Parts: sequence; C-alpha cells; structure tokens
Amino acid sequence: MPAPNYASHVEKVQAEIESRAPARSAIAASWARSAFHHGLEPDLRLSQYVLSQAELKREQERLDLLLHVARSIMEQLFITVMKTGCCVVLTNKDGIILHRLIHEVDRIDMNAVGARSGAIWSEKHAGTNGIGTCAIEERPITIHKDQHFREEIIGMSCAGAPIFDVNGNITAVLDVSSARDDTHDGFIQVMSSLVIDAANKIETEYFRATFSGAKIIVAEGQSRLGTPLLASDRDDLVIGANRAARRMFGLQHETFAVPLLRHEILAEDVPTNGLLDAERATVRRALARARGNATKAAKDLKVSRATFYRLLNKHDITPFSVSTLRQT
Repeated sequence: MPAPNYASHVEKVQAEIESRAPARSAIAASWARSAFHHGLEPDLRLSQYVLSQAELKREQERLDLLLHVARSIMEQLFITVMKTGCCVVLTNKDGIILHRLIHEVDRIDMNAVGARSGAIWSEKHAGTNGIGTCAIEERPITIHKDQHFREEIIGMSCAGAPIFDVNGNITAVLDVSSARDDTHDGFIQVMSSLVIDAANKIETEYFRATFSGAKIIVAEGQSRLGTPLLASDRDDLVIGANRAARRMFGLQHETFAVPLLRHEILAEDVPTNGLLDAERATVRRALARARGNATKAAKDLKVSRATFYRLLNKHDITPFSVSTLRQT
C-alpha cells in the first residue's frame, strides 16, 4: 500500500497521532507525547533558550568526571564524521548540551537550528529529537529529517545513545547530528552504530574512573546493554557494578548497602597476598557474610566480640562506611 500523500509536515504529524500509530511506532509515540504531554505544536517556532556561561559551567561541573573521560572518545568520533557535516555533542539527562565538537563550516547551520553549547534539547522543550527522545526511551534513537516533531527542525538528522552512571541510571546522551540536505537514511544508520559504540566506551571508562584503584572485572557472557563490569576491592568484595552487570546478575541498588563477596556473584575465589592482607580480608568477608552484624561475624570466626573489635581497629575497618566500601 503506498504511503499517504500529506500536504504538509503538520498534517502528517496530526494524522499519525490521531491514529493508533503511537502503539506501533516509537516515533509516533514521541509525537503523541510532544503534542499531548508536552503541549507542543509541530508548526510552532520556539525561541531557543541557551544557558548563560555561569549556568552552563554549573551543569558541566555536575558531570565533571564524565566530561573528562568523554572528551578524547568524542574527539575520535568527530574525526570520523566531521567531513560529512556532523557535529558531536554530549548532553546531560535533561538534554542540555554540555560539550560540542563541530567543523567551522557547519557552525552557522547547526547554530541556526539551536545545536549549540548550553542549548536545551529535552523532548519537553524541542519535541521529538535524537537527544530528548533518547533520554526518555533510555535506548539508542535515530531521528531522520521529518521524523522530528517540530517543522522548523525537519532538516536535521540525529542519532543519540544513552550513557548510564555506575548505579545504572541514565546520566547523559551522546549525539551525532547533521543539518546537511544530502544526509540520507542509510548514513543515519551508520551514524547510529558509531555513536552507540562511542557511548559504550565512555560508559566503560566512566565506570573505571569512578572506581579508580579498584579491580575491574569483565564478566563473562553477552549483554545487549554493553560490557558487564564489576568493581572489587583488595579484599575481593564487590563494591560496584555497571548497568549491564546489574541486569545480568540481578543486582539492585540496595545490593551494595553491604558489599558482596565476589564468589557470590562470579563463583570464584582469588587468594590474597600476605598474612596481614589475608587476615584483613577474612574479617571483612565475615562482616559481609553477616551483613554488618559484628556479633554474628565474631561468632562465625569463632572469636570473642572483644577480639573481633580489636581486629577491626587493627585493620582500621569501620563496618561498611562509604570510605570502607571504596577502599582497595
């Protein structure tokens, strides 16, 4: 059946959201959200709000570590796509562009559609787009030209991929966008593949940097969410897991209130080095098994409570404080 011949983009959007299309299409569902939930009109021209330098700096500081590890990966991605008229941006979860890489010849066109540092590309503000819709869906999204909700930005093509923090929550979006007329559907799929790969690299390096000094373990097995990573301290207690590992092993945020023994997750036992390390690890493992109950831990080790507390003091162990959880 041939596609309907709509007189305008506005007519096309209205016809789609009035049909049952939102139940079948992620794009149509986003159009419906843009119209009914966000109260936008496809032909409404919006004044682009751009954060002041002070406001932008505050937002950048909130994700300082992420930006630090992302810059070199973004630069590699930009080298790959810059001759095709694409810009590369990193936004926070609210769609605020924190860092942008763009070729000088494309700067005017991208600025004209609002793709500049400090601009807000949340779905609530800009309607269906590769950044805001990706943040809501929490999965890679490509929006090609007239798949955008707002008529004034249908000349753009963009591909966004989410980046998750060490607790498995979305924290940023990496996006590649172009405003050139010759961007075709096949190329946008290539852009999507490149941006997904780069986002996975940023997420991995962000996890490693957050648990700097800890042992990073790549778990065996495949995950569509990326490489499953665990962080363990020098006593082989697991103190962190990325989104892929949490999904693979059924770990919840509450799981890490008390550190897990590594072999409880990976069914392995790595020996420690030296008598003091072994003693310290034994004490912390006993606490982990007892879920922080010092009396039970002492009983499991067959020592008195007084002896157990002397061991805690000897190794400067404060049961499951933040500093203890992160020490290596």
